[in-house]
Amino acid sequence: MKTGVMPVGHLSASQMRSVLLAATAPPPLRSARPWRFQCTPDAVELYADSLATGSDGDQRERMLDCGAALLNLRLAIKAQGSHADVRLFPAADRPELLAVVRPNGYETIAPQDRELVAAIAGRQSNRRPFTAAVVPSAVQRQLRRAAEVERAWLATITADQVPQLREIMRRTEVPPATPGPGGGTDLDVEPGRLVVVIGSLHDTALGRLQAGQALQRVLLTATAAGLSAALSAQAMAVPATRRELRQLLGGGLWPQIMLRLGHGAAVPALAQPQLEDVVISDERPFGR
Repeated sequence: MKTGVMPVGHLSASQMRSVLLAATAPPPLRSARPWRFQCTPDAVELYADSLATGSDGDQRERMLDCGAALLNLRLAIKAQGSHADVRLFPAADRPELLAVVRPNGYETIAPQDRELVAAIAGRQSNRRPFTAAVVPSAVQRQLRRAAEVERAWLATITADQVPQLREIMRRTEVPPATPGPGGGTDLDVEPGRLVVVIGSLHDTALGRLQAGQALQRVLLTATAAGLSAALSAQAMAVPATRRELRQLLGGGLWPQIMLRLGHGAAVPALAQPQLEDVVISDERPFGR
């Protein structure tokens, strides 16, 4: 079966295969991968699969996942020595078309971005218990800056806010997270642990897509710094929890995802998806 991988701009088919493998690498928040890519002679198009179905929480998670894939796509194009020219939501009558990315001209990738590209293969969600080692303040600043680069915000849950966060999660009856190897959970809300929330200024499709790119840049920055990350989407699935969490954070930020960051044991890598499953071609058109 043809994969739909073809030369795009001045990038060869071989280079595009490398780019698309990186773009499809982020582990999704759920088991399904909601992104689809289509190559044209001068651009890569990113589509959201099944965007019009499911709850608001499902839609938000899909947009975050697609944003993560988009960030990887941009970085991978840079790694090929090209500038990634991005247009978000380019067609008002096609909401499923999230982005058009054109490899435009030549650009030398910055050392910091090269580190992020190298971290793509090692980025996994880690449910195992973290050690008590503190994440250095310099690394926390890097993580905060990583979110801001993508026009999103990273808010840290302070020690004073931990009791309120626990109460919010208890009152909204968020189901307990599934224990991971060694008895860890998706989210351990403990004093001294680094728990952060990535959010957007607006709770729109654009804001969520930007938050997804910010999430991936934060996670790759954490991976490059030797940190593990555990994502918690459960708290965001309950509308009341999101509203209360928003107030806890000052009322100006729409929380999109919560995660804890720290030092944990390595976890096995996930299998890479087949490009045939996520790259649109004549033989496998969009929506089939």
